[in-house]
Amino acid sequence: MMMPSPDLERFAAIIADNVVSAFERERDGAEFHRTGRETAVSVIVRYLLAALPTTSSDALAAACNRGLDDVVGAMGLSGPRVEGVDPDDGSVTLT
Repeated sequence: MMMPSPDLERFAAIIADNVVSAFERERDGAEFHRTGRETAVSVIVRYLLAALPTTSSDALAAACNRGLDDVVGAMGLSGPRVEGVDPDDGSVTLT
């Protein structure tokens, strides 16, 4: 198995942090506990690294949603879904 490049890891971490921050905002500021936030980011990064490199917003959004499903579902939370991820800057759109 190939190891992801540091650039892909950094990009995945940026996207994952954006997803978690947007998720918290959409839930009216109901933030994750620090450990829960770190877990959510790391799980989403893992799914993103499996999809990267790609320029497909849909593929990135699907990876983010799989990560959210794993973490948020395990915590018994509900919330918005990732609709799109800008493959250039890592910004996210939630629905």
